[in-house]
Amino acid sequence: MMGPTTGRTEYMTLQQLRYFQVLAKIEHYTKASQDLCITQPSLSYAMSELEKELDVQLFDRHGKKITLSAQGRTFLKYVDGSLALLDDGIKAVRLSGPVHGRVTLGYISSLSSNFLPEVLTSFYKDPSNEKITFNFVQNLNNALLDGLKQGDIDLAFCPDPSKDVASAPVLRQDLFLVLPRNHRLARRDEIDIHEVKNEPFILTNRKSGLRRMIGSIFREMKIRPKVAFEAEDCNVAITFVSLQYGLSIIPATSNLGNPEVLGIRLKNPEFSRTVYMAWTPSRNLSPVVRRVRDFIADRYSTSCPDRVSEPAIAYPGVS
Repeated sequence: MMGPTTGRTEYMTLQQLRYFQVLAKIEHYTKASQDLCITQPSLSYAMSELEKELDVQLFDRHGKKITLSAQGRTFLKYVDGSLALLDDGIKAVRLSGPVHGRVTLGYISSLSSNFLPEVLTSFYKDPSNEKITFNFVQNLNNALLDGLKQGDIDLAFCPDPSKDVASAPVLRQDLFLVLPRNHRLARRDEIDIHEVKNEPFILTNRKSGLRRMIGSIFREMKIRPKVAFEAEDCNVAITFVSLQYGLSIIPATSNLGNPEVLGIRLKNPEFSRTVYMAWTPSRNLSPVVRRVRDFIADRYSTSCPDRVSEPAIAYPGVS
């Protein structure tokens, strides 16, 4: 780049622009250097060199305080646009060419009949993804998070991600009241939870995110459910309901096709939860993991609607 007044050929770096972008939004050297994981003198030097190259003052200094100058505000608009365009280009390049490798994908059981098959069907429609294969790990929320942190799982679909993982919402799941087909309310289209508050319930065990979420709703409504049985997973709960040991509250699963039970929507309140895709931000994700993560985030994380699809019969490279 030519300096505006010196006529010298100058070179500003991508690192300088990213440093400027962060400092411009925080307007505090100490906090910005902490966010960037560099020393404050290094940040000060980088900004000083950038101002020399541009031959303008990007920041107004008021003692220890700084604010963007008029020139700095103008420059920031172009830096934001340029870096966003560059990031889009990096993502496009990563997604454009064939990549091969294996991704370990963790998920909760209720995603196995609809959402997970839909994701795989969409993913393999792109021929450049055909050399990417998957290992699948089905488990409870906390066990999936432990797998992420230990490096045993690359990406996890879970309803309750912890604060030390990165996540993006990908699905809203409605929960259904499951009751025997001969129950007195079986012909209803929807049921108020207060109508069944005194009946016995079969709920998933206390380690599950689903149990914590349902427990929280019950507490808010000042309902103390009678828990007749605790089940390891939703399919076991459905089996107990079919034996008429009580009612259950679960997301849609393939076992809701059991002829002995019905799944009916709940109201007052509406029972639903958000499922997230989670990964560990401290780990350097491989190109193949980034490709899968970016595909899922781009396709499913924008509006986070309910998604229902028919399970496909086979997928290449799945084990």
